[in-house]
Order: sequence, then C-alpha cells, then structure tokens
Amino acid sequence: MSQITNSLKSICIIRLSSIGDITHMIPIIQTLKYYLPKTNLTWIIGKTEYSLVKNIENIDFVVIDKNNFLSAIRALRTIKDNKYDVLLHMQVSFRSNIISTFINAKRKIGFDSTGSKNLHSFFINERIDSTYGIHVMDAFFCFLSKIGLDDKNFKYDMNIKLNNILNLKEKYIVINPFTSSRRFNYREWDIGNYNIIIDYLHRNYKISSIIIGGNSEYELEKSTLFNNKAYVINMVGKTDLEDAYNLIRLSELYIGPDSGTLHIASMLKKPVIGLYATSNPLRTGPYYEMKYTINKYPEALKIFNNKTKHSSIWGERVRNKNAMSLIKTQDVINSIDKILNF
Repeated sequence: MSQITNSLKSICIIRLSSIGDITHMIPIIQTLKYYLPKTNLTWIIGKTEYSLVKNIENIDFVVIDKNNFLSAIRALRTIKDNKYDVLLHMQVSFRSNIISTFINAKRKIGFDSTGSKNLHSFFINERIDSTYGIHVMDAFFCFLSKIGLDDKNFKYDMNIKLNNILNLKEKYIVINPFTSSRRFNYREWDIGNYNIIIDYLHRNYKISSIIIGGNSEYELEKSTLFNNKAYVINMVGKTDLEDAYNLIRLSELYIGPDSGTLHIASMLKKPVIGLYATSNPLRTGPYYEMKYTINKYPEALKIFNNKTKHSSIWGERVRNKNAMSLIKTQDVINSIDKILNF
C-alpha cells in the first residue's frame, strides 16, 4: 500500500443500488475500513439498499430516495461543504452521474470505457483499469487498486441480529422466483417449475420450502400458486431485507434466478442454485457458489443472439422471453442432489 493511499483523509463512494451490487460492495467497504482505519468514509446509497447495510459501523451514509429528486438534493446538501480526497464513482446511471456533480473531490474515479454509459466519462477525471471479462465484484475492487490498495478483506459482518422470525426447527430451503421489474428483463423461470422442485424436495428429503419476494401486485398474485401446499410457507411481500437475510442465513440452500437475495445467499456462503440463461453468471452470478449454478447462457446466446462468447460483448444480455425455458427441472434436481446427498 502506497504512502499516497495511507495519506487519504476522506473518501466518498457513490453506489445507490441494486441489492445484489450492494452485497458486492460490502467487501469493498470492509477493505477500506480495515486498511485505512483513519480515513473518513461517506457512502451515498439508495433508501431501500440502506436498510440492508445500515448497521455497518464507522460509515457516514447519505441516503437517497431515488423516486424523489428534490429529496435527494436535500440529502446531498448535508455534505455540500465537504472536500474529499477521492470520489469512487461506482455507478453509471444518469442519476448517479448527476449526483456526482454535487461532490467536491480532487479525484473522481469512474469505470473504464467498457463499463461506461450515460455520459459517465464526462463526470470523472480518472478511470479504473479494464473490467472486461471479470465479475462485477472484481470490477469494484479495481476502484481500490486505482487508489493503491490491492489487498482484499472479504468480511461480510453487517451487524444484523440473528432472528429466527418463523421459529422453525425443521430444515428448509429458500426460493425467490422473482427478479427486478425492469423492461425486457426475462430472467425469471416459469413459476410452475418451482412446484415440481418443491414437491421433489419434500418427497425425497423431507425439506420444506419458504418462498420470498417483494410486495408488488405481480409477485403477490403469482405466489398464490404455492398457497395450497402444507410444506410451503409463502412469505412473499411479508419480509424486509433483514428478515430475508435471516431466513436465508438459517436455510439449507437457496434457489432462484439472478436477484438481490441470490447474492445475499452467496454472501452468506449458502449453497446457491442460480438459474441463468439471459445473463452471464461469470459476470453476475453468485460469487462464492458458482459450482451449483445452472448456466444456459452460452446456449441462449447462440440460439437467440446468434453469437458465441467470442463474438459477443462482455455482459451482453439475451433479451428473449423463451431463453429461461432452456433450464429444465431435472437440471435443478441434479444440483439439489449434489448438495443434499451428503
């Protein structure tokens, strides 16, 4: 670690969302705290995401309501007189780019050209090294390398109190069939497939299932499919992020497509059966538990985009609603058996 790095008195970080990327940020924060204990850290973060990390100590949080721009500006006024040695501009959304203009920093470090969009390059004065071909978390660590910090601390302690919110004594798994509601997302597996998986788990392993998800009308309606099974607990719309964290923490394994809770499960070092066809799990998959992931992305890329990994750009999405059907229930069952046949 260089003398320049040791001399940093203050660092501001912009990373507003998403939940999955916030879990990837935690080792970044813990690394900074461990190796630069005298450096003041400010993290500009989204309101929802803050609820997951709010108990981390020795961080000055600036909480942004992404749905209320005027409220966001008022929150930024609390740090308007601060002068930072470095801004780690770790998000390329137009909103975050605008927010960066309110930060007074000598160095404004952003993504390389591969990861840049929404005029991101106009809001920074330094770039990290190329992130082509690496996982999102490793891309975040490139920001630390840029300030001379190459060591890593994969500590995930967020001071979330252990809570068995359902007082369950029997073993269970957690399933989140849902992903974000962005247009042309197409990351969700046919929800009827989960019934087959749930029945298999109960019949062969006597394990119950807990279904989690958000409180959108879509998720609440879809989740009623599971209401008629005695060995399923439908918690969709009934948990906050800390509840979901604790449900996953006490589970045997996690199943679902790319979502924030999948990355929470990975962070907790739980066996994760990630379901991937429309995005590349080597870039956005469960960082610690890739070995059980169902990866149909190369096949989907060839069928629906007429490309291979060599002819496509890193992170290219397959935006076809039929892509996830390449994942078969037997694929998931095979991964279940690898995990539960101790």
